[in-house]
Amino acid sequence: MNSYDEIINRFGTNCAKWDEHKDELGEDILQLAVADMDFRSPKEIINKMLDVVNHGVFGYTILPETYYKSTLDWYEKRHSYTIKKDWILYSPRVGIGAKIIVQELTDVGDDIIVNTPAYPTLTEVILKNNRNLIESPLILKNNRYEIDFENLEKVITEKTKIFMLCNPHNPTGRVFTREELLKIVEFCKKYDLYIISDEIHCDLTFPSKKHIPICSVSKEAEGRSIICSSITKTFNVPGVITSNLIIPNKEIREKILIAFDKAVIHNPNIFGAAITEVAYNDCEYWLNDTMEYIIENRNYLKKYLEKYIPKLKLIDAEGTYLAWIDFKETNIEDADLRKLFIEKARVNVYMGSHFGEVGKGYIRVNLATPRKNIETFLNNIEKHLK
Repeated sequence: MNSYDEIINRFGTNCAKWDEHKDELGEDILQLAVADMDFRSPKEIINKMLDVVNHGVFGYTILPETYYKSTLDWYEKRHSYTIKKDWILYSPRVGIGAKIIVQELTDVGDDIIVNTPAYPTLTEVILKNNRNLIESPLILKNNRYEIDFENLEKVITEKTKIFMLCNPHNPTGRVFTREELLKIVEFCKKYDLYIISDEIHCDLTFPSKKHIPICSVSKEAEGRSIICSSITKTFNVPGVITSNLIIPNKEIREKILIAFDKAVIHNPNIFGAAITEVAYNDCEYWLNDTMEYIIENRNYLKKYLEKYIPKLKLIDAEGTYLAWIDFKETNIEDADLRKLFIEKARVNVYMGSHFGEVGKGYIRVNLATPRKNIETFLNNIEKHLK
């Protein structure tokens, strides 16, 4: 586990997490906002990339049979779900796939339901494509978020066409139960809604919790659901733009295939095609070690907050490497807390308002970083929140 403690300098690598704001904020600021890991990816992935580089020819790329087999095997082994090769559609990234699905399965002016707070890309693909965002806020019970099914019945409209699910949920870290997913499917059956399920964090669950792919819960779910999935969060390769859509329903799948063709989405990224099968076939050990380290970071964070900064409360979660923290007891406004963090504590996190109005009063902290960074974050903010 010692390699996870290594501080890797990411400045000067065109890094969105560290380089994007260095001119504005300086290089001395600790970046814990953007959701990628500060760890090296598995050696097997690095070596496969080197094989591609050393070959020296970077031509148009196809997906071999071994790409599909590794994905099928992973879902069978990791998620106890048997999928078929022809259900898998390559998409450059989850956001692009979600955008095309929204454009193809809905019309301008249609409504789409999202549980908030929500990862901004999910709401942006709705609003930027002139569809209407219908928010159904999650409710916090006993320090754990739940879906408000009563509210879903209140916000549904005749124009609603899609339920946009995020599971595991970003930013709260909830991993929804089979019972919850079945209730979502029943709701969507009742109102004839498609389900788009962003499951990019599906492999990043805690040992006590198992991710359940939405399509796996019933035949009804398979008939109306699309899973958005990727290796990028799991193995820390988001800069390699690659993802898959899993679409069991042939009619829906053919519509999306035609839409992809119109959008000229054909050949995959050469590195994405190469490393997906290596990641799924050979790197589960790395994922398990990484999650163990992240959970230790989370436990350290929780104990520190309880002992030294009790006005900050860590919300219970079951997955992801993201910590959702309630700061309302500080009685500090979002803008003032951000200013304090940046100017005095010299740390940058995402304010909860980044995830919508219902996120105000919270911050999201990336825990996929060396322990020293978590210690620095906590020590710095403790000085200014007493």
